[in-house]
Amino acid sequence: MRKSIFSKSLGALIISFAMLIVMCVPAMAAGSIITEAQAKKIVLKDAGLKEKQVIFLNVETVTDEEKKSDKDEKADEAKTTDKSEKISVTKYELTFYHENTAYEYTLDAATGEILESDKDEEFYLNPGALPSSITLP
Repeated sequence: MRKSIFSKSLGALIISFAMLIVMCVPAMAAGSIITEAQAKKIVLKDAGLKEKQVIFLNVETVTDEEKKSDKDEKADEAKTTDKSEKISVTKYELTFYHENTAYEYTLDAATGEILESDKDEEFYLNPGALPSSITLP
């Protein structure tokens, strides 16, 4: 009797583990991406700002095809390109303002790694800072 309780518990544990694998592996294989909120948090941390201090103008996902490596340049010169040598990369492109500074970021949507960043400190008309008596055309 004691043996059957142990084997039932072990069997339930094995089934639970198998279900976990079946549910998680397709999600990992599908290449899940970070959320828009996570992307905003990453760029704000890098800029040293808080969300209430900025105005986001653009947050979008973009999928680009990129070469696997720079070794493919010779193949391009010979006009022999193979689509299997390219991979799709999903990125977030974010643009936001803080006071008179415009920030632009590009993130790898799979890892959250900052691929590009740019900061322009010039006089920008911040739409959120306009007095209510002034309207834009």
